[in-house]
Amino acid sequence: MGKKFFLFALVFFVFLCPLAESQTALDTGDLIFKIAVYGPSDEIFIWWGHAALIVDNTQWGFSRVFDWGIFSYPSDNFLVDFVKNRVQYQVTSGSLYLKEYTDEDRDITIYTLDLDEKSKEDILSYAENKVLPENCYYDYHEFKDNCSTGVRDILNLGTGGQLKAAFDSIPGRLPFRQHVRRYTSAKPVPDWILDFLMGRNLDKPISVWDEMFLPREIGRNIKDFRYKDNSGAERDLVKSVEIIHASKSRVPVPNEPFTVWPLHLSIGINLAFIFLIIKKLREVYPETGRIFFGLLQSLLGLIFGGLGCVLFFGLFILPYDYIRQNINILFINPLFLFIVPLGILTAFGLLPRFNPEKYLRFFWAYIFAAGFITILIGFIPGFFQHNQPAQMIILPMAFILMEPEELFRKAPPFLTA
Repeated sequence: MGKKFFLFALVFFVFLCPLAESQTALDTGDLIFKIAVYGPSDEIFIWWGHAALIVDNTQWGFSRVFDWGIFSYPSDNFLVDFVKNRVQYQVTSGSLYLKEYTDEDRDITIYTLDLDEKSKEDILSYAENKVLPENCYYDYHEFKDNCSTGVRDILNLGTGGQLKAAFDSIPGRLPFRQHVRRYTSAKPVPDWILDFLMGRNLDKPISVWDEMFLPREIGRNIKDFRYKDNSGAERDLVKSVEIIHASKSRVPVPNEPFTVWPLHLSIGINLAFIFLIIKKLREVYPETGRIFFGLLQSLLGLIFGGLGCVLFFGLFILPYDYIRQNINILFINPLFLFIVPLGILTAFGLLPRFNPEKYLRFFWAYIFAAGFITILIGFIPGFFQHNQPAQMIILPMAFILMEPEELFRKAPPFLTA
């Protein structure tokens, strides 16, 4: 037994160790670098797609994926941990799995890169360093540091900074907000809420470089990009484009977001019309009309008051800068919650000596005035915010509910003192 083990060990160290060393000392000529761009998925955090770096090893016959989009959170509730800013994002490497993406019917496009040896070495060294335990975690930012910008930056490294130099000075075709809405405008409720929560920082002009916070924008811009390699020769950055899977069930992402303000204006006018009908109903059936009139206002107070609380929390407590400078706080804010008890008092005729409808009219007058002021502010250079969807829903309804003909004739005592 001892002699056999000794002979095996001798053969291993004499013949196999040099072979193992030659495998580890891999020539980058055996590596093919690719960018994978995946289409949207059903989960909200993948609505905007995904991107990754793929390194194919032609000598050993396997692929390695460097991914900037892996995240973990301490509790079982992603939303709670996201609000508390406790979600950890990291760069990882692993094997290439495409089946799960095709099973989800997501678009998969592979861009094979044309890189010289020095660029390959730079990219691989950088990626290997990023996946080390001491370097892999990073502070995620939806627009400045995400799975797509990680891939964009590594492409910039591989081209010696030429990618950024070429695209950072070219104006983008859309601001951040409209790029986000390209992926959400087909989903009316989430689109309205996200548009409501995003501040005017996202309405400022951006560059094509900035637009590559979206995976598809990377593919769109690199496929025809040319650069000078380390020898001074001009190259196409992308050697070939391969569509691995084209979605058959998902709605294609439009080049621009849908125009939705007419829909929201229609909703606002219809809500106003409903209140006009209820006011007429009160003339025939006073008690029934009063109940509907009060309870519907309470419901609106609860909905918009809740949204106002989320916005207030985001503006003054959460660390997310893309919610900042949001002018919607002037007319949709926590004050909306005061409508809830006033509507209930109106509906059920509670506190006979207290007339809640007077205060409701005053409150809706404030909402209408504040909303109208935000329209005027939007014409001031540097203060524009795309908030027409919120204005279109609120203003028609507020105008009817403030009842201008009654507002000052039966104003609350403190307004006429």
